[in-house]
Amino acid sequence: MRRGFILFVGILALALAPALVSAQYSGAFGLSGLPSMPSMFGGSSKCGEPVCPAFAPAVYFGWGVPQDRNTSVSLMAQNNGAANVREITVKLPTNGFWLGTALPICLGENLSFVATGWYLFPGTPGGNSNEDVGAVRQYLANNWTTQFNWWFVDGAFAYGWQGFSALLGLRYDYYTVSISDPNNNALFGGQERGDVTSNGWIPFVGFQSAYTDAVQSMKVRILGIPTIVGTGQVALTTINGNRFEFDNSNYTGGHFFEVFGEYTRKFFGASQAGVFARWNTARATTSGTGQILNIAANDTYNFSLNRSSWTLGGLITLDFNSPF
Repeated sequence: MRRGFILFVGILALALAPALVSAQYSGAFGLSGLPSMPSMFGGSSKCGEPVCPAFAPAVYFGWGVPQDRNTSVSLMAQNNGAANVREITVKLPTNGFWLGTALPICLGENLSFVATGWYLFPGTPGGNSNEDVGAVRQYLANNWTTQFNWWFVDGAFAYGWQGFSALLGLRYDYYTVSISDPNNNALFGGQERGDVTSNGWIPFVGFQSAYTDAVQSMKVRILGIPTIVGTGQVALTTINGNRFEFDNSNYTGGHFFEVFGEYTRKFFGASQAGVFARWNTARATTSGTGQILNIAANDTYNFSLNRSSWTLGGLITLDFNSPF
């Protein structure tokens, strides 16, 4: 938690720096007219000018930095569990190749809207778990083969004034992981399979600060919200085909926080190419009924999904008012 706070303070100081610099550099600090950059929220000139084109999509491509067990899913019974399924915690790496796109739309001199979408092509498979699922209380370790799918889309309005843009938006985040082929045959005779699905709706607020001159641009953006809405589902198939389900329980708590920075340079008119870095973290929690369908056993469970990721990569924007 301390490291996260230190990171936040450092990024905040970096984001505030452009607004403190003298406007002698082309008068282009901040976001006085809002998005000139397809890379989201922000620019330095007014709608209708060449740097705010009618159609200027951006394409991002980046690598999700490998992290050991940067995603965890936990399900814990409040009592003795349905058929002795008391607690399961699965941890796995969620990384791979990210492909994203963004499209800004100018709505007025100080107002714009940006739509984005990102898809992760999965990288490292595998994960591990601790499980308390037997008649005797004990934690047993397991290693798994995993397959996951993660993508999100969002839209945000940005309102700019001297030095900053205020952001208000909504993100839909879809994440699913399947686990199979456990190495510990003592658990359900090695027949256990599992699926976890999260449908997250993340309303967010934030701000962006930017520096832009005739040939280059730098931006820092911070987004966050102290809660997440949506649903989480867990399904397990155990020995003899018994089916455990924790299904359609609405999220009741959590948080989301993201820091995004990029640097670009112009080429072929107003088109741009550059690099970006992104870090985000999210947590979703809820409680609800989990049950073994075949034998009608049930209990109340606490569910949590925790996920964080680093992404480093490049981007290219195409200004269709340019000769490119």
